[in-house]
Amino acid sequence: MKKFIIILPLLLIIGGMVIVLKNMKSESSSVIPKTTVSSAYDVERLATQEKTSSDMMKTYKKGNYSLTHPYIIKDPYNVAPLTAIVMFKTKEKTKITITVEGKDTESTITKTISDFKTEHEIPIIGLYADYNNTVKIKSEAEDGTVKTKELRIETESLPEDFLQNEVVEANKEKMEDGLTFIESSFGYGYAVDNNGDVRWFSSLPIHATFKRLKNGNVLYVTKKDKQYNEILEMDMLGKLSNAYTIQPQTYTNSDVIHHDLIEMPNGNLLATVNSDEKYIEDVIVEIDRQTGEVVHTIDLKDILPENFYMEYDGPSGEDGEVDWFHLNAIVYDESDDSLIISGRHQDTVMKIDYSTSKIKWILADHEDWPNSYKKFLLTENGKDFKYNAGQHAPMILPDQDNNSDTLDILLFDNNNVISRGNKTESQKYSRAVQYRINEKTRTVKEVWSYGESRGKDFFSSIVGNAVYQNSTGNRLITSGYILGENDSAESRVVEVTNDSNANVVFELKITGFEQGSHRQVYRAWRGALYPDLWEFKLDY
Repeated sequence: MKKFIIILPLLLIIGGMVIVLKNMKSESSSVIPKTTVSSAYDVERLATQEKTSSDMMKTYKKGNYSLTHPYIIKDPYNVAPLTAIVMFKTKEKTKITITVEGKDTESTITKTISDFKTEHEIPIIGLYADYNNTVKIKSEAEDGTVKTKELRIETESLPEDFLQNEVVEANKEKMEDGLTFIESSFGYGYAVDNNGDVRWFSSLPIHATFKRLKNGNVLYVTKKDKQYNEILEMDMLGKLSNAYTIQPQTYTNSDVIHHDLIEMPNGNLLATVNSDEKYIEDVIVEIDRQTGEVVHTIDLKDILPENFYMEYDGPSGEDGEVDWFHLNAIVYDESDDSLIISGRHQDTVMKIDYSTSKIKWILADHEDWPNSYKKFLLTENGKDFKYNAGQHAPMILPDQDNNSDTLDILLFDNNNVISRGNKTESQKYSRAVQYRINEKTRTVKEVWSYGESRGKDFFSSIVGNAVYQNSTGNRLITSGYILGENDSAESRVVEVTNDSNANVVFELKITGFEQGSHRQVYRAWRGALYPDLWEFKLDY
């Protein structure tokens, strides 16, 4: 860690380079100012962590800690209150199994660390809040000798403004394994078990993005001073691997990084960012994972018709910003080096070549598209078809029909027409929908959906997602902003089977936020508290 910190000032110089976007594509666009955005490593945050690790190790070395008398550090990095580290030595090399006892058998969390060692730094994850938790440690030597230790770890209550979680349905035999992870639009990122009990959360403020990387770490967008412009890569204890600060030169509102952040196959990160004061939520930047430098930029004003942003008069920012596209999702398709992106305010999902930004296809109602773009529009194939409206979170599904010409995507169709679409059906329901796109013939058909029959009780005018569950084939659906009587508001996370008449196997009702507070659930996903690839080691 110390060696890494030493080189960070150099990285800051590299990362601090300003990337200037291209001018707009016509003379009338010259009134639009150039947008600039830079990215850098957050030296201060990483240096603070180095000191934290060093202090823990100094304290540990002063004691003679063993399995019977371990060193316990609760919330070691001061960002994940329902975690701890347990450290001790054993005379013989042993492997360790940790058990966090649940309130019932199915909510018990167990993890075996298979390496045989004499120095042990054990991550404890999955503690209950406001609870005297029982944690059991089993030490097994190479000759089969077993020793055990039972610990009690007491935790504090959840914050007063924490969302309230109520399980409505849980058919545990048919559910995808793991905990349900919640991304709040603003508030906290957290995870609940099948009983709705919170078993992990971060005390860092969040803005929408909280997702797992291939290496088991998570990406988490939080505040740096007054802006949500900080990207953290951290493990489930809150230990940082990387921290990046995104800084536009002319954008001063809080939501610098606003809706999505993904990992590319080369390890770099793609982020949706705000970059200037007038036209917002229409820029994507690629951040080099090693240097923190912005290495590629896509501005959607360079791709879509000029009148879409110059003449847009729909929902926009509170301070007069023109939120003409409202870029809320990016998906990288490795098969052809392309991006699938979602623009809520254009009721549009589209695929573009990543390197050239050239359009491959557009999934949208055909209303009000210039002639030059009509060749990209997908044509509906089949009956009972409805185009997406105000949609969120498209994802590419595993091959569904053994046809190399087709691509299946799953998305959350808010069914809230902003610029184009079926206004008769608009706002009657929201749904998850699976589209099958023939990229060769540029045709599209619906093959599955869920939500229509629930009507207004499942309608979310904003936010939401739908996630394919790899083991079961189930779909985990978030309808994040459901308004009721007497100014009530709630989010619903529903897991359903992939049958044509889908059955609910899990449903979570989330309340505790007011209409217009922006504290609703943005997205949800299912995952393990102890990811397979993660191996914790304290840096010292």
